Amino acid sequence: MKLLLYPLPIRLFHWVMSSAVIVLLFTGLYMDDPWSRLQLPMEAVRKTHTLFSSILIVNLVGHLYYYLYTNRITEILILPRDWVNVPSFMRYVFFISEGHPNFGRYNPGQKLIFSLWFLAVIIVAITGSAMLYSGSSQWLQWKLGGLNAIRMLHYSVAIFFAMSIPLHLYLVFTESPANLQAMFTGYIHKEMEVEAKTNEPKDLLS
Repeated sequence: MKLLLYPLPIRLFHWVMSSAVIVLLFTGLYMDDPWSRLQLPMEAVRKTHTLFSSILIVNLVGHLYYYLYTNRITEILILPRDWVNVPSFMRYVFFISEGHPNFGRYNPGQKLIFSLWFLAVIIVAITGSAMLYSGSSQWLQWKLGGLNAIRMLHYSVAIFFAMSIPLHLYLVFTESPANLQAMFTGYIHKEMEVEAKTNEPKDLLS
């Protein structure tokens, strides 16, 4: 029997964000340091970067609205109560305990990454707008220490995205590869869920 794990809106938001981040990383790094072996029109690269920046922002707004509207925002944001489960989560991730803790739809590591991603998108949206409209963002440049400081902050967030993607994939594969398949199809076999619950450690704090 199949159970719907990721509804269509969640899958769409996920893959739009993933695609936008990959394109933005590529175009942003190319604009910062063009590769001699890959000659691309810089104006087209800039326009592509701006376009996918807008897509990322609109996707974030839609993503948050969906979770607020469905009253499921606590599923993706890390909360104080989630920190209680961090020790059992770390034991499982580093293969100290064999049992699969039942954290719900997402584990504490995934929730932390999602929360930081949402914050990161807001930061890159603000800093990117300040650089794009540098002539009318002097007040923000003054607040953040100048245009060069804004560039460094924007670049640092880009590096964070680049580093967090493999970490996110690691957490997906260590928890359940079936969840990755469900991000494509939306469904997970019920037998897998039952097996995960039977392996739940008895000392899990909730």
